[in-house]
Parts: sequence; structure tokens; C-alpha cells
Amino acid sequence: MDDLLNAYIYEIKKGTKLMALITTDSAKTKRYVEKIKKNMLSSAVVPLGKKDNIFFGISECVEIFRGFYKNDLSLLSAQEDFILGIMLGYNRVEQCKRYLNKINLCPVG
Repeated sequence: MDDLLNAYIYEIKKGTKLMALITTDSAKTKRYVEKIKKNMLSSAVVPLGKKDNIFFGISECVEIFRGFYKNDLSLLSAQEDFILGIMLGYNRVEQCKRYLNKINLCPVG
């Protein structure tokens, strides 16, 4: 997981990625968040019991996430889910299809 964290930090600092998500054991969260802060990036931790989701990246994206997160990712609106997927760098076409499916429209193409 350290290698993945380092790779994401590198991509964010180089500007090829806006935001990233890692899921880790709760025991490692503090160390990972400290490393993220050391690299002058923002983070938001979402507890999942014995694991945590750590969303991190440029501060504007993390603030957008904090603004619409409602204690459960499944509670995100179709628009919020779309925005989060795009900020995380997920495939744009797949995100469009996912959005259209969530609002009960057939995907184009």
C-alpha cells in the first residue's frame, strides 16, 4: 500500500491526477495522513470499521468531497457520484454511463 500511496502522491503533485482514494487498515491511517500532509496535500478520512477510506489530493477537490459527503457513499446523489468519479480520475465514458443509469436514462452509444 505504501507504493500505491507514493504513486498517487507523485501523480497528484505532477498534475496528472486531482484526487485519489485508498482503503487501508485503520491502524495505518494516521501514518498515511501524516505523509499526505507532509506532501502539502489535503485529505478526508471515512471510517469503515476496521478500515478507512482516505480521499486525498488538491485541497479544492477534497473540499468539494467534504461538502457533499453524507456519512455513506451510497447516499451521494447521481451528480455528486459523477463529480467524485471524475475527480478521482475514473474513466470519463464509464462515469457518464454510470450517471445516466443512476438517473434512469439509457447510456448513449
